[in-house]
Amino acid sequence: MNTKNLFTFVAIIVSLFGLGLTFAPEFMAGQYLTNPSLMNDSTKLVAQSYGTQLIAYALACWFVRNDGSSLGGRVMLLSVFLSNLALIIIHTMAVLNGVEKATGWGQVLLSLVLVVWSIMAYRQTNRIVT
Repeated sequence: MNTKNLFTFVAIIVSLFGLGLTFAPEFMAGQYLTNPSLMNDSTKLVAQSYGTQLIAYALACWFVRNDGSSLGGRVMLLSVFLSNLALIIIHTMAVLNGVEKATGWGQVLLSLVLVVWSIMAYRQTNRIVT
């Protein structure tokens, strides 16, 4: 449950979602959306843009994985915490409102695990950065 394992796990999972959204947004829409026919050029652009941001986020986690106690590592821990907390809210609302299929609950569960893990890892980091 250390920061290296957390950042490695996040980097792998997020890069998979990022690659899927960047290069196969129609496939991802079919997996998650209750009405994938709503995918048009505009939503495809948004999905691809979000996918590239996820890939950049995965790279940041990968490069900071050995420096969990540094200021950068702690900032990334907070980023993992806050972004996954927001994803819990967004995907819960999407599933409850019928926008996402039940597979969205998997994202909620994954994000919940990452929220708890990031809190535990943050509490273990050294509070004094030299």
